[in-house]
Amino acid sequence: GVVTMLNVREGMYVTPETEMMSIVDLSNVWMMAQIFEDQANLVKTGEFAIARLTAFPGKTWKGKVDYIYPEVDPKTRTLKVRFGFNNPDGLLKPNMYATITLSAELKQNVLSIPLEALIRSSEGDRVIVALGQGRFQSRLVTTGIESKDRIEILSGLKNGEVVVISGQFLLDSEVNLKSGLERLQTPSQTTDTKKTKDSL
Repeated sequence: GVVTMLNVREGMYVTPETEMMSIVDLSNVWMMAQIFEDQANLVKTGEFAIARLTAFPGKTWKGKVDYIYPEVDPKTRTLKVRFGFNNPDGLLKPNMYATITLSAELKQNVLSIPLEALIRSSEGDRVIVALGQGRFQSRLVTTGIESKDRIEILSGLKNGEVVVISGQFLLDSEVNLKSGLERLQTPSQTTDTKKTKDSL
């Protein structure tokens, strides 16, 4: 093993309660990862995983899900998962950062859109749907899991509908502005306008 802590020196007096040293075996290591809450149901104990480190470009380590912690962090809304990896060359060091890819079971017949088409806001997730002939509609959607550059849509869209990928933020702002102007027009103003037109 490797001595990671040494609390004694030659000639020191020790008692049974004295922790003299700490020795660890780095031939097998644990990696801790944070999984987003909405993806937690995809992680299963024993699933294969691949780890990559920026310190070793092009090199990968194969491991497995060793333990899934029972609680979600209330601040980060992530679930902590422990992975086991073999480290025969000792390249993996404590406190290094790694990116872990899970080989989770794929879902079939999933409705998904490019991630860049999604507009996230405090009022919910939205997309801009192209209705044709230069008309567009802002629509609330319920999202599922993310995978690379796509995101699952659970509700709000139908298969075959066209969503805007580029410039959707400008269209969304225009829709919100138009809705806000319509709300500014009070019923009394509408009545006054009608009376004026009738008198003409």
